[in-house]
Amino acid sequence: MSELLFSKQKRLDRLFYLMIVFALIGPTLGVPITSGFNLTFFRIAFLLLAAGIALRFAAEKKLETSYMYPVRWYGAFFLFWFAYGVIALSWSASLSAGVRYLFLLGMMLPLAYSFPFFLKTTDHFWKALRILFWVYAAIILFAVFESITLIHLPQSRAFGRISASVTSVFTNQNDLATCITLGLPFLASSLYILDLKRKHKWFIYIIGVLSIYTLIATGSRSNTFFALPLAALPLVVLLPMVMDRSKITMKNVGKGIIAVLVAFILANGLSMVFLSAEAREQAKTKLSSTFGFLMDVQNSPWTVDEGGEDPIDAETGRSATVRKFLIINGLRFLHQSHYMGVGPGNVEVYMDGAPKVDKVNMHNWWGEVLVNFGVIIFILYMSLYFLMLWRLWKLASLKHSPQLNPVLRWGAYSTMAALTGYFFGGMAPSTAIHYTPMWICYGIGLAIIAIGETLKKKHSGSELEKGSLKGV
Repeated sequence: MSELLFSKQKRLDRLFYLMIVFALIGPTLGVPITSGFNLTFFRIAFLLLAAGIALRFAAEKKLETSYMYPVRWYGAFFLFWFAYGVIALSWSASLSAGVRYLFLLGMMLPLAYSFPFFLKTTDHFWKALRILFWVYAAIILFAVFESITLIHLPQSRAFGRISASVTSVFTNQNDLATCITLGLPFLASSLYILDLKRKHKWFIYIIGVLSIYTLIATGSRSNTFFALPLAALPLVVLLPMVMDRSKITMKNVGKGIIAVLVAFILANGLSMVFLSAEAREQAKTKLSSTFGFLMDVQNSPWTVDEGGEDPIDAETGRSATVRKFLIINGLRFLHQSHYMGVGPGNVEVYMDGAPKVDKVNMHNWWGEVLVNFGVIIFILYMSLYFLMLWRLWKLASLKHSPQLNPVLRWGAYSTMAALTGYFFGGMAPSTAIHYTPMWICYGIGLAIIAIGETLKKKHSGSELEKGSLKGV
């Protein structure tokens, strides 16, 4: 009987690994059902996995989840968030938009929570991260191929035309750039935290260089100049607390600085060689206009009543002012909803025809959560987000968790950096409700907390037991 249960668990584990592969690839692999719906392999794997868990529960009349105790409040919040969304349908302007949004939320929340459910041990965690690395490497390698050949995948906005846009498996450049800034902290920190073979370090370094090259090709200002530096900040500042200080020598620091400089030089060199003249000009124009972008935000009106209702053409175009008024309009809608939120997915309904904007998506994940679900959900979400960063830091710290496995320490350190960078990265995609790289990173953080804090508790218990035996 135990062998049969073990076999069933292995099949569920394999299905979980397939699901996260398809989740990261996104809509690339799937079957178009209608013009607005694509039955992706991720959705198929998700439903099969959910059915498998339900059948197992029905057969065994129980589901072991005690090892997830450290992240129980995240599960409770996810249930409350979804329930609040269902209740909010009662005051939503568009029921169909709300149901569609809840359908997506109802898949992303379990996706994130499936990580601590399936990744029970360090070995499971390490296997999942290796799989995700290979998928990430494939995404970057195709982006390089795309930048050279101008061949785009069907889900790309550039599909069917000759365009210098680099999107890889995503819809637009910003989605790809955000994926890169979420992934780079894991690559960079693995080179000095993990005990890897030289050939593996070289391959990771090459993927890192190509990631920077791709990031430049996307021309994403928020990710290149804000999200990436913000993610790098904890990697640098907290390094002495995460790594054995005997290894932080002038020689090793010098090697690290040289490696980073060479990576950026190589990435720039590759962009000069492989990117078309149009692509180089697009990237150069967008990246060099970052300061002007910020000035456009500052100098444009701060109320929708000033001037006409048409979008404002500023020095760097409409992007800065439109994004600004998406937030201003969103806050106005939030106030009109008595801060309860306009309802799941309904910010787009209200934004259609709003003054000074020509888009309906918030283009800001934090604003999307706030305006759609109101102040209560937003405060709880942000509180748990900051709490996750704090708990990851405690696990990464040698002082607070000296007994932790280096793999888990690396995971905590990298995830903390990636989610810190996402404060700006979350302002790049048009919407993040179905942006799986972010949900995967969030799920990785939950898994690390569940495994790491459980191991710390067991270690503390064994130390107390040893101490009591010494007194006998």
